[in-house]
Amino acid sequence: MSDANGSGPGRPSRGGGPPDGPPPGPLSGPDPAPPRRRTWLLALAGVLVLAVGVAGLLVGAGAFGDDDGGGSGATASASPPARTASGPASPSASPARGATTPPPESAGLLPFGRTHRFAGGIEVTVSPPERFTPAQSSAGHKDGNIAVKVDVTVRNGSDERIKLTTVVVRGRDGDGRETAQVFDPEQVVMPLEGDLLPGRRTVAAYGFDLPPGAGNTLEVGVGVGFDGDAVHWAGELP
Repeated sequence: MSDANGSGPGRPSRGGGPPDGPPPGPLSGPDPAPPRRRTWLLALAGVLVLAVGVAGLLVGAGAFGDDDGGGSGATASASPPARTASGPASPSASPARGATTPPPESAGLLPFGRTHRFAGGIEVTVSPPERFTPAQSSAGHKDGNIAVKVDVTVRNGSDERIKLTTVVVRGRDGDGRETAQVFDPEQVVMPLEGDLLPGRRTVAAYGFDLPPGAGNTLEVGVGVGFDGDAVHWAGELP
C-alpha cells in the first residue's frame, strides 16, 4: 500500500527530503589501479634506485677523474713528461767548471801512506817517497839520475807463516817506465827477506833510480804471492 504522497517501500520520496537509501554507485572512491600498471611503477622505481647506487660507486672509485690533477686515473698518467730544448734537466749531469783533479783512487791508485789489506789477510803500507844519496857500495844507481826510497810495511794478518820473498815491489816513473831498483846495504835500502809469523809486521826500504825529466811522480806496485794481482800507490816526488 502506498501513502498519500505515492511513496512506498523501495521508492524514492517525491518530496524534497533525502532519499531513504544510499545513493547508487560505489562508496569507497575511484577504482584501484590495474595490477599491470602497479607492477610497471615498482619496476621503474627499482631501476632508478639501482642507477643512483651505481653512480655513487663510480664517483667514490674516482672513475670520473679529479679536477685538480691529484687523482690516479688515466688523465694523470697520459700527460707526457716535460722536455726542454737545452738538454738534460738536471744541471749536475754536466761537469762543473774549475773542478779539481780527481784523487789517485779514481784511477785505481792508492795515495802513499794508505794501508791495503789483501785477500789472504796480508796488510801492506807504502810510505811517501824521499830522496837519498846512494853510497859508493850501492848497486843500481846511475850518475845523473835521481834516487828515491820508500818504506814498505808488511803485517801478517793470516794464520800462517809467510815468506817475505813472495812480496814483490816494483816502481815506475812519471812516464810509466819501470825504474831500476837501488840496493844500498850501507843505508839498509834492501828488499824484504825471511819469514813473517802470524800477527807480526816488518819494514823494509826500497830504492828506485829515476832518470831526470821523467816526470815528478812515482808509482809503486806491491804484489803478495807470485800469482796475485799487484796494488799500486802513487804520488808526487819530494
